[in-house]
Amino acid sequence: MSLTRAELHELVDRLPDEKVGPLLRLVQCELGDQPIARDLPFIGMLAAEPDFAERSEEILHAEDNRFL
Repeated sequence: MSLTRAELHELVDRLPDEKVGPLLRLVQCELGDQPIARDLPFIGMLAAEPDFAERSEEILHAEDNRFL
């Protein structure tokens, strides 16, 4: 076993249990064994006016022009 693999094994063994799942998913994705699944806890946390989604293109266009 290479030094890098041995170091990785040692680091994984030191991880707390709650950190092993995300790392496992990352490695599985790298191997192509599982599709990428993202944990995005911030989804749905945006508070805005009721018409925000309807005005999104207008808002983005205005922001783009701001930097010109």
